[in-house]
Amino acid sequence: MRKLSVLLLCLALPILGHAEIKSPTDKIVDTFMALDGDMSDTVSYAEYMTMVRARTKKRFSRMDRNHDGEVSAKEYRRFWNKEQSAYYRLKR
Repeated sequence: MRKLSVLLLCLALPILGHAEIKSPTDKIVDTFMALDGDMSDTVSYAEYMTMVRARTKKRFSRMDRNHDGEVSAKEYRRFWNKEQSAYYRLKR
Protein backbone atom coordinates (compact mmCIF):
# COMPACT_ATOMS: atom_id res chain seq x y z
CA MET A 1 0.00 0.00 0.00
CA ARG A 2 2.86 2.37 0.84
CA LYS A 3 4.46 1.72 -2.55
CA LEU A 4 1.21 2.60 -4.30
CA SER A 5 0.97 5.86 -2.35
CA VAL A 6 4.56 6.80 -3.23
CA LEU A 7 3.94 5.92 -6.88
CA LEU A 8 0.80 8.07 -7.02
CA LEU A 9 2.63 10.95 -5.38
CA CYS A 10 5.47 10.69 -7.90
CA LEU A 11 3.00 10.73 -10.76
CA ALA A 12 1.18 13.75 -9.36
CA LEU A 13 4.25 15.90 -8.66
CA PRO A 14 4.86 16.96 -12.28
CA ILE A 15 1.21 18.01 -12.57
CA LEU A 16 1.32 19.89 -9.28
CA GLY A 17 4.59 21.54 -10.23
CA HIS A 18 3.01 23.06 -13.32
CA ALA A 19 -0.21 24.17 -11.66
CA GLU A 20 -0.63 27.91 -11.87
CA ILE A 21 -1.16 29.56 -8.51
CA LYS A 22 -3.57 32.45 -8.87
CA SER A 23 -3.88 35.38 -6.53
CA PRO A 24 -7.32 36.60 -5.46
CA THR A 25 -6.91 39.49 -7.93
CA ASP A 26 -6.08 37.04 -10.75
CA LYS A 27 -9.28 35.14 -9.98
CA ILE A 28 -11.35 38.34 -10.03
CA VAL A 29 -9.79 39.38 -13.36
CA ASP A 30 -10.51 35.92 -14.80
CA THR A 31 -14.13 36.21 -13.70
CA PHE A 32 -14.38 39.66 -15.26
CA MET A 33 -12.77 38.51 -18.51
CA ALA A 34 -15.30 35.67 -18.72
CA LEU A 35 -17.73 38.43 -19.78
CA ASP A 36 -15.83 38.61 -23.09
CA GLY A 37 -18.48 36.91 -25.20
CA ASP A 38 -16.86 37.52 -28.59
CA MET A 39 -13.41 36.26 -27.48
CA SER A 40 -11.72 39.57 -28.35
CA ASP A 41 -9.61 39.54 -25.16
CA THR A 42 -11.42 42.69 -24.06
CA VAL A 43 -14.75 43.34 -22.36
CA SER A 44 -16.87 45.84 -24.23
CA TYR A 45 -19.37 48.15 -22.59
CA ALA A 46 -22.19 46.09 -24.13
CA GLU A 47 -20.76 42.84 -22.71
CA TYR A 48 -20.38 44.43 -19.29
CA MET A 49 -23.88 45.89 -19.35
CA THR A 50 -25.35 42.49 -20.24
CA MET A 51 -24.04 41.23 -16.89
CA VAL A 52 -25.15 44.37 -15.04
CA ARG A 53 -28.69 44.11 -16.46
CA ALA A 54 -28.94 40.43 -15.53
CA ARG A 55 -27.80 41.11 -11.97
CA THR A 56 -30.05 44.15 -11.66
CA LYS A 57 -33.07 42.22 -12.92
CA LYS A 58 -32.38 39.39 -10.47
CA ARG A 59 -31.93 41.80 -7.56
CA PHE A 60 -35.08 43.74 -8.42
CA SER A 61 -37.01 40.49 -8.59
CA ARG A 62 -35.80 39.57 -5.11
CA MET A 63 -36.92 42.98 -3.81
CA ASP A 64 -40.32 42.87 -5.56
CA ARG A 65 -41.86 40.23 -3.32
CA ASN A 66 -45.29 40.27 -4.98
CA HIS A 67 -43.84 40.61 -8.52
CA ASP A 68 -46.02 43.54 -9.50
CA GLY A 69 -43.12 45.40 -11.10
CA GLU A 70 -42.85 47.89 -8.26
CA VAL A 71 -41.00 47.81 -4.93
CA SER A 72 -42.80 49.25 -1.93
CA ALA A 73 -41.06 50.55 1.19
CA LYS A 74 -42.24 47.41 3.01
CA GLU A 75 -40.75 45.13 0.33
CA TYR A 76 -37.48 47.03 0.29
CA ARG A 77 -37.25 47.00 4.08
CA ARG A 78 -37.73 43.21 4.06
CA PHE A 79 -35.09 42.83 1.36
CA TRP A 80 -32.66 45.11 3.18
CA ASN A 81 -33.07 43.40 6.54
CA LYS A 82 -32.82 39.91 5.08
CA GLU A 83 -30.31 40.23 2.27
CA GLN A 84 -28.15 43.31 2.72
CA SER A 85 -25.04 41.29 3.52
CA ALA A 86 -25.25 39.57 0.13
CA TYR A 87 -25.08 42.91 -1.71
CA TYR A 88 -23.37 45.39 0.57
CA ARG A 89 -20.24 45.25 2.68
CA LEU A 90 -20.69 46.85 6.02
CA LYS A 91 -17.85 48.93 7.42
CA ARG A 92 -16.27 47.23 10.40
